[in-house]
Amino acid sequence: MPNSDRLLELNQPLATAYYMKEDLRQLWSQPNKTAAEAFLNDWIDRVGSTDIQMLKKFAQTLGAHRFGLLAYL
Repeated sequence: MPNSDRLLELNQPLATAYYMKEDLRQLWSQPNKTAAEAFLNDWIDRVGSTDIQMLKKFAQTLGAHRFGLLAYL
């Protein structure tokens, strides 16, 4: 495997975590609570399809605090 392919493979979890983090920022710009809830549920579902255990744990924490997060909106 060429070095560049190996580097991409090694950095894939980091890239995924970064993009998921950036995507989660959109939660705060949702137009209303209903849209925010749908967005959060979708984000948590998408995290579930990754192999990144720490990201999954974070998503579980957000899910456990979903009512407080959505109350802010």
